Amino acid sequence: MNRAKKIMKNQGLGGVDKKKKKEADVSRKNKILLIIGIALVLVLSLGICYIQFRPREILRVSGLDNSGATVENKVYYKEAMYDIYTTETQYNSYASLYAQMYHSSSYWDAEDVDSAGRTGAQAAKKAVMDGLKQREILYMEALKNDMSLTDEEKKTISESAATAVSNLSDSQKRIAGLDEKTIAGVMEKQALADKYRQSVISSLGIDEEALKKTVSKKDYRQYTLQYYTFAKTEQKDGKEVDKDAATLKKAKSDMKALQKKAASAKDFTKDIITDSDTNNTDDNTGISYSTLDLLETNEDFADDATRKKIKAMKNNAVSDVLETKDAYYVIKMVNNNDSEAYDNQCQQVVADEQTSQFNTKYKNEIKINYRTEVQSYWRGRVTLGALTSGNE
Repeated sequence: MNRAKKIMKNQGLGGVDKKKKKEADVSRKNKILLIIGIALVLVLSLGICYIQFRPREILRVSGLDNSGATVENKVYYKEAMYDIYTTETQYNSYASLYAQMYHSSSYWDAEDVDSAGRTGAQAAKKAVMDGLKQREILYMEALKNDMSLTDEEKKTISESAATAVSNLSDSQKRIAGLDEKTIAGVMEKQALADKYRQSVISSLGIDEEALKKTVSKKDYRQYTLQYYTFAKTEQKDGKEVDKDAATLKKAKSDMKALQKKAASAKDFTKDIITDSDTNNTDDNTGISYSTLDLLETNEDFADDATRKKIKAMKNNAVSDVLETKDAYYVIKMVNNNDSEAYDNQCQQVVADEQTSQFNTKYKNEIKINYRTEVQSYWRGRVTLGALTSGNE
């Protein structure tokens, strides 16, 4: 037997077993390390996902319910995203205007836009948060007063949310908070807050008729016009200069021809100019079409003598070619006593008084019953300007 073991050992059979055992041990260790590695990756991935997608609390609002118990509402970042989107959209649409006003490349970079030292981005961020605070407080007051939305109101909001999402770009639709469900939820909360706000305003006893009497019918008389025009000046090297005599002579001739066509046309707006690119300017003559709601007090349009002629026109009348030092005009009087501007101003005066009285009551009697706490994520991590638009 000893001889047989010796022969097996000499033939290497025992060495083969040790080698296999060693390889098996290494394989087990590798599997364990692989499992540990996969587990670590999963943990890290889940951690990153949690950090990335967990609800980001940005505001806490607390107050008392009817029984005297403390209630606390939390507002999350995604709930603010539609407000951020509408704010960014609004101010980005005014980009060129703000560039002129604040001498900045954008509203977001403009300095001291609110006379309190804030940049455009900081001022907009404060406005969004102020809106969130008031909405949450009024929403909580509405619930406290057993207010709710009707099924019809909810249906209208659902349709509005769907429309809002349809107007978003594909990249915007991927932003957390710009989905239809979240937007609808925000709109419902706003609608309920607005319902409570209106109930407060209704209780203030504002005399709307007395306010309307403060608006001058004479000053807000509106002359609704449609007109064709050709500018006699142009911009050159940053200066406004007169166009050359030959150009003006042709333009006046073109305007006279247009006047004859427009005066006999059934529709003053159709087939008067050739406008293939739909920019309201004739492809060949440069004559352009526009509209204007001219108020009695307006002094910016044409000159005094021309405005006097215009105001004397009867409804549906078409003027001759009217000439000022700056332009030629052919005008149609659509309505020489339109009440639109007066009605709008009456509504504005009433709305301003409602807002003023509501703000006073809100500040002194409603807001003081609630505590608002802006959370660290909003204070330190959120900068408006490119969150939903992608602008830099």
